[in-house]
Amino acid sequence: MRVLRLRLYGIAFLTVLALLLSLAVAVYQQAFTPVVHVTLEAGSLGNQLDPRADVKLRGLLVGEVRSVRADGEKATLDLALKPEHVASIPSDVHARLLPKTLFGEKYVDLVAPRGSSAARSLRAGDVITQDRTRVGMEVQQLMNDLLPLLRTVEPGELNSTLSAFATALEGRGDRIGDNLTRVEDYLRRLNPHLPSLKEDIARFADVAEVYGDAAPDLMRILRNTVTTSRTLVEKKDRLAAALRTTATMAGTTEDFLSENGGRLITLGRVSRPTLALFARYSPEYPCLLDGLVRQEEASEEAFRGGRMRITLEVVRAQRAYEPGEEPRYGERSGPDCRGLPGPPVPGPKPKLNDGTSSGGSDDALPGGTHVSATEAEQRAVGSLVAPVLGVPADEVPPVTTLLFGPLARGTAVSIA
Repeated sequence: MRVLRLRLYGIAFLTVLALLLSLAVAVYQQAFTPVVHVTLEAGSLGNQLDPRADVKLRGLLVGEVRSVRADGEKATLDLALKPEHVASIPSDVHARLLPKTLFGEKYVDLVAPRGSSAARSLRAGDVITQDRTRVGMEVQQLMNDLLPLLRTVEPGELNSTLSAFATALEGRGDRIGDNLTRVEDYLRRLNPHLPSLKEDIARFADVAEVYGDAAPDLMRILRNTVTTSRTLVEKKDRLAAALRTTATMAGTTEDFLSENGGRLITLGRVSRPTLALFARYSPEYPCLLDGLVRQEEASEEAFRGGRMRITLEVVRAQRAYEPGEEPRYGERSGPDCRGLPGPPVPGPKPKLNDGTSSGGSDDALPGGTHVSATEAEQRAVGSLVAPVLGVPADEVPPVTTLLFGPLARGTAVSIA
């Protein structure tokens, strides 16, 4: 009987102890605290967001996260808000998931839209969404991207580095302030030149692109330069000898110029009028050269096959000079091709300021006139030309009389 009573006392004690523990847990979980339950739908949670996380509005703690659920597409959070703060939260509020510190857990930050025009406050059962504004997304993305970096950098080492940095800066505030003032002055001077710097950077990109395209050729040039340098090293004795010879030649040239410098200057000064005359008549050179080329072709055609082929035209003799006609160099007509490279044959006699008053081509016979030589003239010309040709007088060809007969009579003969 006494043993049964002790067992009942033990069971009652354990039951009371369990009830007390359950009551403590319920109190800790705020099971008896009145709250307003709302739902938060977020696209993603990230890391370090657990149940019991804080819910804040403008830095004020207004509730906590009771549960977190995820279905693969979105996350649903059950928020328990304190009733005394719900009246101050508009119904169009949004939420951000932010970390408390760089290395701490996240909390839910309620953000009321600026200039909110909601007609009522938040109520139990309402559904709020994650802040989708540009600023909110950028802040959350920054925190999500910064977390892997902070995990890579060990907090202890980072703390030591920051402490050492703070120690190094201690007592140097005035000096750092002076440096910052100088930097500000430099930046103020540099600011007007920023457009030019921007333009230079843009052009540098173009230049870099050009050098990038030319890089294979530049590398080829460098490789060739290595070969050239190696060749110069191998032939350095010959190169030194060449340089010594060049030095000797330079000394000889210096002596020559020292001795004949005045003469060279005089030669240049004397040659200047002649060169100026050549320069004045330079427009005539192309047609003159073309005429010489054409004359060469005409000469080859005239003596084709070892025989002479000519067109003989006889013109009247130049009349004698009259009293008062004295030769002079008074012609100043300048460069004139006068029909070159294909001048007319016979060409008209130009009127030149040479001291004569003779006419031009009015004395010429009509073209195509054929002159026949007499037998007496044939014998006379043959006897004159036979010793030159080395043949008997009766074997001199008739063409000789046609060529030399007009010369004997004092007329001009042209060959075309």
